[in-house]
Amino acid sequence: MMRLDDREWKPCRLSSLGTVESGRDIYALERVDGDIPYITSGSQNNGIGYFVNSKNDTYDKGYIAFNRNGAVGLAFYHPYWSVMGNDCRKLHLTDADENIYVGIFVATAISMQSKSFSYSRKLGTGRANKLQIMLPVTDAGEPDFQFMEDYACELMAAKRKQYQQFVEKRLESLELDMANMTGYSKAPKSCQWKPVPIVSLFDRFEPGKGKGLNHLEQSEQGITYIGATNRNNGVMCYVKDNGTARKMMQEGNCIGFIKNGDGSAGYAIYKQEPFISTSDVIYGYAKWLNPYTGLFFVAAQDMIEHKYSHGYKRNAQHLKGDRVMLPVTDDGQPDYDFMELFGRKMMSNKYRQYLSFLSLPATTI
Repeated sequence: MMRLDDREWKPCRLSSLGTVESGRDIYALERVDGDIPYITSGSQNNGIGYFVNSKNDTYDKGYIAFNRNGAVGLAFYHPYWSVMGNDCRKLHLTDADENIYVGIFVATAISMQSKSFSYSRKLGTGRANKLQIMLPVTDAGEPDFQFMEDYACELMAAKRKQYQQFVEKRLESLELDMANMTGYSKAPKSCQWKPVPIVSLFDRFEPGKGKGLNHLEQSEQGITYIGATNRNNGVMCYVKDNGTARKMMQEGNCIGFIKNGDGSAGYAIYKQEPFISTSDVIYGYAKWLNPYTGLFFVAAQDMIEHKYSHGYKRNAQHLKGDRVMLPVTDDGQPDYDFMELFGRKMMSNKYRQYLSFLSLPATTI
């Protein structure tokens, strides 16, 4: 592996690498669901907040977007066509335009400066133009874009190989488990299905016990903190595992029913690991739950999310009236064995898709 300390590093002004440009908002009432990534000032999903069917004059690709507000200072590279809100700023690299490896390297270097900014000290255009980031340089003292490309390319190849090995191992385990599950070759369309009251499926319900992030210390890893969103399976961030956090922790292997949230009311999530959650989510526990039955149930349950909205929030009383279509046995009981096998088959198919994707040349990704 190449080493970062193989090169001399020096501070470089962002304005010397390209022109900083502003984004422009597409407000909630103007947003129409589509397949165009809309870049916001988030810390996850490579900065993508929504997928829209709207374009404005920020429609572009091959640029670095960094957050002016929100998760201030974090930067992401966007090789795909996308639009960008005003809480972000954009940078095209003059001497390495649309080079995905250099773009990722420089975006990471910008993110390393994020601790210099906060909600009260935003990274607007003026500060961005003056911002200096540390970059490897050539003997002539210029940014060494070739080294950045080679290093990022090698690192990405190593990560692809690591993930490929993980997927292959998981796929092998899944197929071995399915080989031991006999008697369930029925296709979903040939099963009998019926609406089942949600509350009849669970042994108990309990609300999220979190008291807000002000009481917790965020970290890059640790306990998952769940909010009222179905993105990232509800994970908003991670918090340090300490005495304060442990008092708010809840058991995993449960279904979270989202009560509130921007576009997420009525959705559900499956949580396998212990977690901390806001009170905007209600959790149901049952003996039949596992990662496969849980994910099957979530997909079935999400078919009714349209009945809820920001103006009609889900609560414990409304949950009592909710029903979900599930496959049932001959005696009319939920067919959990079928749900598990089908969930395993779906996961197996996804892993095969991942392997096909990972076999593509790195330059096509």
